[in-house]
Amino acid sequence: MFLKTIHTYTFSVLFLFVVFQSSVQAQLDDHWQHSQEDSASTLEIYDGAQMVGQAAEFCQCEEFEQGANENWPHVLAAATLTDGNMGEAQSFQIIVTSLPEAGVNFRVAKTVANGNWYFAPDEPLELGVNTKTVSAVTFARAVKFQFSDCNVEYSVFTLNDEGVCGSIPLVLGCMDENACNYDPIATEDDQTCFSVGDVCDDGDSTTINDAIGEDCMCLGEDDVSRVTSLDVNVNVFPNPCSDLLSISADSEFTSVLLRDVSGKVLFSQNNQTRDLILDMTSFPNNIYILELYTNGHWQTHTVSVSH
Repeated sequence: MFLKTIHTYTFSVLFLFVVFQSSVQAQLDDHWQHSQEDSASTLEIYDGAQMVGQAAEFCQCEEFEQGANENWPHVLAAATLTDGNMGEAQSFQIIVTSLPEAGVNFRVAKTVANGNWYFAPDEPLELGVNTKTVSAVTFARAVKFQFSDCNVEYSVFTLNDEGVCGSIPLVLGCMDENACNYDPIATEDDQTCFSVGDVCDDGDSTTINDAIGEDCMCLGEDDVSRVTSLDVNVNVFPNPCSDLLSISADSEFTSVLLRDVSGKVLFSQNNQTRDLILDMTSFPNNIYILELYTNGHWQTHTVSVSH
């Protein structure tokens, strides 16, 4: 049995649920999570899809149709014979937060293969999570969910995984229209916005003062401390190389880095030496970047491997 402590709120119009509440306790089935933050803004999550929590009643829901049967006056159409459906499964999910004392029932009305209507036995809505699925068939059909009363308050209402009756899917993204990564469909800002002039990292170790440019790309300035030092003579041979690469300098170098063209470090060594031999036999044919740190500067050399 699903149990939930309910705080009842009455609203005359439909709007997002943002109130301070002392406590809401829930035990949900394995599919559902309930999340509350200090601001008391409520989020509901169903099978990984977040919805903005709200307090609303069926009576304010424009998606409901007036039923012909006085016992089932509130009807939500899930599929019609003319909407192009191929008999797919139809379902609703509702988190009910308040029910009238007499309770509320619902039932499924659907057409069968010969076109006649079938009315399923009625079922009660309960506080908490309510899920109903009408199994798929191999023919086009109409499917409706009929309710006995509209005085049902809920925080989330989905029909075939889409928000209805005011339930708004939560789409995280940048909501700043002036940002480079503005997302026009976002419903909640995820603090990922970046704009021209913002500090960034272009992934290039030879640049400094990286920032977002007018084209919204991250670009840095050349680091003069990493340019080739003219007062240190370094020999890298043979180049192109097929096996052993010799490195020699007339001054000691303290660090060696070998990167691929994407910047990934493939080899590193930190010790003082003037001569070094790298075995390149296992490296595939490509261009590599060799970096040596000597006399307070980085020297950069391009090495070609060709077997």
